[in-house]
Amino acid sequence: MGNTGRQRAESTPDERKDRHQRERLVKLARSAGKELSTFVKEIEEACPPGTSPAEALLDAAIVMAEQDQLKPALALLERSAALYEEQHDTAGLARVYVNMGPVYGMLGNIEKGISCSLKAETLAHDLPLDSDLTLHYASDLGGMYTETEQWDEAMRYFQLACDTARSENNRELEADALLIMSQVAVAQGKADLARELADQGGAIGIGLADKGFQARALQTLGDAEELDGRYQCALELFQKALDMEADHPDTELRQQLFWEMSEACERLGNTALAEDYRSRAAELGGDEEEPGD
Repeated sequence: MGNTGRQRAESTPDERKDRHQRERLVKLARSAGKELSTFVKEIEEACPPGTSPAEALLDAAIVMAEQDQLKPALALLERSAALYEEQHDTAGLARVYVNMGPVYGMLGNIEKGISCSLKAETLAHDLPLDSDLTLHYASDLGGMYTETEQWDEAMRYFQLACDTARSENNRELEADALLIMSQVAVAQGKADLARELADQGGAIGIGLADKGFQARALQTLGDAEELDGRYQCALELFQKALDMEADHPDTELRQQLFWEMSEACERLGNTALAEDYRSRAAELGGDEEEPGD
């Protein structure tokens, strides 16, 4: 979550209680060290009246994951899953697994993350339609399949996320899914499909007056031109995306654009300008390596 750089002057009692709970959880997790079982037991025993231990553990796990305390979050999720299993609570289990998948993914175990998110999908099929749950596991699976370069599966799940967002009239999530799909199409070498998806996502961005979406659409259009060997056109589109991004700052997107502009310049034989763009990308990316290295 973003940091505004300042605290609000006042807050409600519930907000203060929530903040104190989060601070307490973080302190408990840090003090537990390697004894995560002790931490989990303390959270379970401190379950508020009227809340089931499984639900309390799940809620605490979500808080810990938001704080990037991933191993404590995973320990809480595993205990919560065991309790929901004992209760034969399918809805509770689905919520656990849909949160467990991305935690495993962030810990670097993509295979286990995919397995957990697929379990969430399977459980969801036995429950009343829940758009939030569908969006959660579909987006996570799309992302993890992208990480493992399983492009067809990535496209399938991002399409599900897109369709679900559209059914909920959530234009922001729909545009985001379309633009991610456009980049998957680029990875597949499908220039025409990439253009089609980028045009759709960009059109929503125009309707929302969101220059971030518009810049991402231009980026994909530039990628499609590169796939077709039109490097000068690609460079011009990347520059337009960069100009658009300036009104909607996105450091990661800017870095990507500089890398792509350097590659287009290399293809055009302008090595000096290519090196300049590479330097700009490196400055933004710190220790990150050039894509493809």
